[in-house]
Amino acid sequence: MSDEEKVRQDDAQYRAITEDQRLLSRCGPDGSLSFVSDGFCRYFGRARDELLGRSLLAFVPDEDRALVRKHVESLGPTNPAGMLEHRVIVGDDEVRWHRRFDQAHLDAQDRVVEIESVARDITDQRRVAAELRNRDATIRAFFESAAEGIVGVDREGRIVLINARIESMFGYRQDELVGQRVEMLVPERSRAPHARERTEYFRRPRARPMGLGMSLMGRRKDGSEFPVEVSLSFVADDDGGVAMAFVTDISDRINKERQVRHVEKLAALGTLAAGIAHEINNPIGVILSRIELMLMEAGEQESPGLPVTDLEVLQRQAKRLSRIAQGLLSFGRHKRESRPVDLVEIVEDTLLIARKQLERDGIKIVTSLETGLARVLGDATALEQVLMNLLLNARDAMPEGGTIRIETSPAPAQPGAVQLVVADTGMGMVPEVLKRLWEPFFTTKASGTGLGLSVSSTIIREHGGAVRAVSEPGKGTTFTIVLPAMSKDAS
Repeated sequence: MSDEEKVRQDDAQYRAITEDQRLLSRCGPDGSLSFVSDGFCRYFGRARDELLGRSLLAFVPDEDRALVRKHVESLGPTNPAGMLEHRVIVGDDEVRWHRRFDQAHLDAQDRVVEIESVARDITDQRRVAAELRNRDATIRAFFESAAEGIVGVDREGRIVLINARIESMFGYRQDELVGQRVEMLVPERSRAPHARERTEYFRRPRARPMGLGMSLMGRRKDGSEFPVEVSLSFVADDDGGVAMAFVTDISDRINKERQVRHVEKLAALGTLAAGIAHEINNPIGVILSRIELMLMEAGEQESPGLPVTDLEVLQRQAKRLSRIAQGLLSFGRHKRESRPVDLVEIVEDTLLIARKQLERDGIKIVTSLETGLARVLGDATALEQVLMNLLLNARDAMPEGGTIRIETSPAPAQPGAVQLVVADTGMGMVPEVLKRLWEPFFTTKASGTGLGLSVSSTIIREHGGAVRAVSEPGKGTTFTIVLPAMSKDAS
């Protein structure tokens, strides 16, 4: 084969290759096109003679021209090849995305004389990639905004991912948890059993619905513990899979369930107590009347034959029994008269009765009563009974005297409510006593019935309010009562 025939054959093969290439072009260093393939013409929807001699930038949107120009100008002896993604205008106005690979051809003086380009349309790829990113972003948004804490754990028990709820729930940052053993999130006493259960779970991975989850304790960074419920799901992968733990802090739910049980227990106990008190109240009245009559008769005799001292003991005990019966009746009473009442008037009316005796006992009364408060729909007598109970408890906590502070104001943490605060400077209470404070018949007083605070709690609850106590040994006790207020129009 002659050299001329070989050149023609090579040229034919080259043309066949170039015609098969979808987007092949050559341009000068100024960007003017000197060659385009058939695929290039079809893609841009133009004849070859419409393309040759025109600048490559003519088919690039204005916002990408600077990028393309900079790319072309960067090609040279030290950077003979490069790749770039940019938009192009196809047909009249359709904008699509290209990924192009450029190869610069240099002359003997290392000057660029021609740039050969192979390009492909990546519009669909970019769209799919964008959809995947959007999907991943959506999944991540759901993941981060989930009300439950989510922890991903590998087969070795290492934490591989967490969401923001886990950070706030346990008090750790993400970088403090990822890569660590998941057992750091449970108390030390539970870590060995938890590790065994985790190992067993990876042997037989299965979904565990929340309703059938296992209840256990979580351990925060500060060492405090709280009840959690955990449900599990499994995501398989090439590395042995990831167990996804969905963690819910159930402290509020347990507290509410405990409160409901407490209310139900008190209601049943109140009904029983009222029945018992009603049955014994009349006999107690008869006994007291007979004792008082016998004491009167003994007092009229110069040398009484009646054992006066014994009668006085019986009288004191019968009166104590009467007070218990009255307390039981109050504890079991469920129907109260309701009318708009002023909390400040409740305080003032109660102090008219109690102030002098408290001051005789060496107790100073300090008040801060905000006037103009919204009224409360309730039973004034019952609310006075609550305040009197708190004042008497404060007095008993300060046998050497002290100060009682009484405040009324809008409830700062509960819009639409008012609060009454009774604070003393007494001996305070240890946590064990504070925990049982509202239990009926629980008392630390030698002569107490243990019903005063239980009755008070019941009264406040029947008014739709709440009462809480804060106390510390040697630093006194503060009772805060929060009651729903009537609207200004209603009151």
